[in-house]
Amino acid sequence: MRAMPVPNRLGVVATLIAIGLFASSMLALPARDVGLDGLSVTLSGNTLLGFVLVGLAWTGTDAIMRDRPQIREKPVDLLILPCILPAALTAAAWALLAQPDTIGTKIVGTAGSAGLLAILILLEYHAMDAKGRWRVAMQFAQHTMSYLTATLLYLAIRLSMSTNLTATLAVVSGSAVLGWRLLADEERRLWVLGLALLLGLTSWLFGLWVSSPLAHSLVLVVFLYVGAGITRHFHVGELTQRLALEYLIVALVVLVLLLSWAR
Repeated sequence: MRAMPVPNRLGVVATLIAIGLFASSMLALPARDVGLDGLSVTLSGNTLLGFVLVGLAWTGTDAIMRDRPQIREKPVDLLILPCILPAALTAAAWALLAQPDTIGTKIVGTAGSAGLLAILILLEYHAMDAKGRWRVAMQFAQHTMSYLTATLLYLAIRLSMSTNLTATLAVVSGSAVLGWRLLADEERRLWVLGLALLLGLTSWLFGLWVSSPLAHSLVLVVFLYVGAGITRHFHVGELTQRLALEYLIVALVVLVLLLSWAR
């Protein structure tokens, strides 16, 4: 199997985001007043930089995708999809690196985030026109990175949000975005909304009595995996009672183990 060519702008995008993530985690940037339709909101400089980095991840991924002629011919909807996970990963990395920690941990976290971002963009770049066994392998890698990104995003939400209600609202929003990407080949609207609301309810309930942020995020990822998997099999006509039962049993076993560990 020949090596995958690396897009020209990938290194530049990953490097710029890495620099921005490290700067945001180490520097106390001055607050700015942001005006919108007569409404003025004061945001910290670090928060504004976070928005810039997420936007850079989105636009950088889009620019990389459009460098490939086969991808430029795709519908606009399909050009949006590859940008979702890099932007979500950048948002999660920004929030996690904002947590108090040593400079060594922040350096390692920044390097790891940039590496994961580069891998994710590379997968998105080559997956859209992959065929045969190569397509199956790319889809498996994409799904793995999707659930890893979801874990980091849910963990970042749990660590960053001060109340259970705000964390729940953030989980609903994040799950809607992740569900839109995971169910890219399906009729999405109502299913994605239902999945996001289910995960929001799960987050609120488990947030009342699960204190471990990591356990909480893993519980949400299990529900995301089961919900997206059942929905996907249902739409292709492959959802049987046995398959649904297998999903539920796996989810139950994992949840019992997680909750036992989290106590």
